[in-house]
Amino acid sequence: MKKKVTANIIMVLVILAIAILGVVYVGHIQGWFDKQDEDSVMLTDFRGIITLERDGIAYMTTDDTILRSGDKIICDPGSTVKITVGEGYIVLGQSAKAEILEPTASEFTMNIVSGEAFVNAVSDISLSFEEKEVTMVDAVATLSVRSGAQSISVYYGNVEEAQGGEILEWVGAERNVRECSIKSLNDFNIAQLRKLNEFMILCFTTDDLDKLEAERFAQMTKPNESEEVTEQHHEDITQVTENTDNTHIESTTSETAKSPETTKTEETEKTSETLKSEEQTKPSETIKTEETTKSSEGINPQETTEIEETTTVAKEPDSTEVEPKLSCTITIRCDTILDNWDALEPAKAAYVPESGCILPVMTVEFTEGETVFDVLNRVCSTYGIQIEYSWTPMYDSYYIEGIHNLYEFDCGHESGWMYKVNGWFPNYGCSSYTLIGGEDIVWCYTCVGLGADVGDVGW
Repeated sequence: MKKKVTANIIMVLVILAIAILGVVYVGHIQGWFDKQDEDSVMLTDFRGIITLERDGIAYMTTDDTILRSGDKIICDPGSTVKITVGEGYIVLGQSAKAEILEPTASEFTMNIVSGEAFVNAVSDISLSFEEKEVTMVDAVATLSVRSGAQSISVYYGNVEEAQGGEILEWVGAERNVRECSIKSLNDFNIAQLRKLNEFMILCFTTDDLDKLEAERFAQMTKPNESEEVTEQHHEDITQVTENTDNTHIESTTSETAKSPETTKTEETEKTSETLKSEEQTKPSETIKTEETTKSSEGINPQETTEIEETTTVAKEPDSTEVEPKLSCTITIRCDTILDNWDALEPAKAAYVPESGCILPVMTVEFTEGETVFDVLNRVCSTYGIQIEYSWTPMYDSYYIEGIHNLYEFDCGHESGWMYKVNGWFPNYGCSSYTLIGGEDIVWCYTCVGLGADVGDVGW
């Protein structure tokens, strides 16, 4: 009996030891026991699915991790992740693949296998790619690695012979420097540049990015408008063409049948047609012509004068002044969600643009008496942006529940939509704010601090 109990105890202890060893091994792989110091390099700010391969074992990670030499990082499509290197950082773009060579902030080196890497190099950051190596310091740039071609777009500072506003590129064995066009920026780079523009002066300003996004948004919505305009234009052209063709046919027929005997008759008919045309386009002159004719037939010329004077008065242009049109600008953004991705409801990830911009800065005309709510509701309807709102009797105003399928509490218990006008966050509803013209309206999604993360210092 005692032997049986002892055997059972030993078995339990063995199982327990195996479990403990398993936990320790998993903890070792995932860095549970790593200690962070000033020279550590961290993997943080996850968006989407990020796979970390370490010691031959690959696993998806969403936890801040101290990186080691040999770590491989893979970003799924639509995913991004940040690597903090001292006071600087690197953001790997979607579908990027990279391997850590030297995981210390003082001598950081990483190999970019493919994809994009946005670099804010405060201290030395060395990147290798396709048997090349570049060291960046006090520079902001994007490294793009594609099969057969690589490039570094420099936005601040210098990277080798390229300076801010230029691209250093390799195509096969050739290497050259050319101007960096703002039109080459994708949503990933726009989002990163916007964040840095708050702290430093880059070659592309926030206003430049606003204009770029507005142009692209206009191009996205232009086809439908163009179809309507083109269709109407086609109808107008067809009608004009038909009229022109008929006139041409009549004229050709007349010229074909022309003879010396009928020339005077045709000229008389043309004169009659011309007078008829003038009757349609110049009513006052027609009346004068008719009255003059009647006068020659015995009608008192004084009556004709009275008629002419009456007609002249009726044709005077309307002197009423047209009131100037009122306008404002409006934009809708959810940038803060990009910095709080872990708190976002997974089902809502598809509704967050990579640049954080739902509606770029647009100039909108409105009529006197309209409110911030009226303008928001109209632009959402015009550009097909989902919006949901409800009337709040307590505040005698509409409350915006969701825009672009992003609702209150979708990214944390303090998240939701707020609006500001000319940089000020009103403390009343958007349908109570009457516009006067010239306002700058920004609808922004807050995640933390009930507006503190979007600039509302009132909370």
